[in-house]
Amino acid sequence: MKKSLLLLAALAVSSALCAQETQNLGREDVLAAFKEYNPAALEKAAQNPAYNNLLNKVADAYSAPRTDASQNEMIALVLNFDNSVRLQVAREDYFNGRTLQMVAGEELNALEDNVSAELQDVVKNVYKNTLKIKDLQIDRYKDQIKAVKKDDALTKEQKEAALDRLNGQIKAVKAEVKTLKKNSKQKIKDTASVYLAEIRAEYTQRQAAQLQSAQQKEAAAVQAPSKEVKADNKKPVAK
Repeated sequence: MKKSLLLLAALAVSSALCAQETQNLGREDVLAAFKEYNPAALEKAAQNPAYNNLLNKVADAYSAPRTDASQNEMIALVLNFDNSVRLQVAREDYFNGRTLQMVAGEELNALEDNVSAELQDVVKNVYKNTLKIKDLQIDRYKDQIKAVKKDDALTKEQKEAALDRLNGQIKAVKAEVKTLKKNSKQKIKDTASVYLAEIRAEYTQRQAAQLQSAQQKEAAAVQAPSKEVKADNKKPVAK
């Protein structure tokens, strides 16, 4: 869960990836996935320029090998697009709230509770989408099983090998689902807590960096007049 959550955060502010190749999943595949799995996002993009810009940046940046694993990752990106946006908003809300606390000189007791509740809701949605992706994965394997059975170009041995492999993959995905469902509520809560801790740490690091930068500027400002005074007090060189 933590890995998936961190991946979402990265995708929300994704930077340019390597150039797309024809054999890779890319922009058109992402947009097609949005159309199939999250059409509401495309509708929102048509009405909101900022949202549309972000969606297109993610689509433009995405490039991955055309594999089953990459297909699942791309569907996860599409299904969780709004969740990734919410993660960024929660992060900024926390930063802004902490800054307000510092300026006002008082604790905003509801800040952490509100951000924690938002993170838990986002992680819960990610969890539900993860289960949905697993179901889609199983459906794809079942479709492949049907295709193998109908493929007269394959020998009996080839069919048996392919069917064994696909049935094994279905069994493995079902095992993953079983693991995901075990203590899911606690996993969701723990993942949200880990992410909140990382936001706290990031805020602390940012504040430390800003303080250091301010101190360096202050020291430079103090030294500048001192240097000017020394320059003015230099005695003229006798000719």
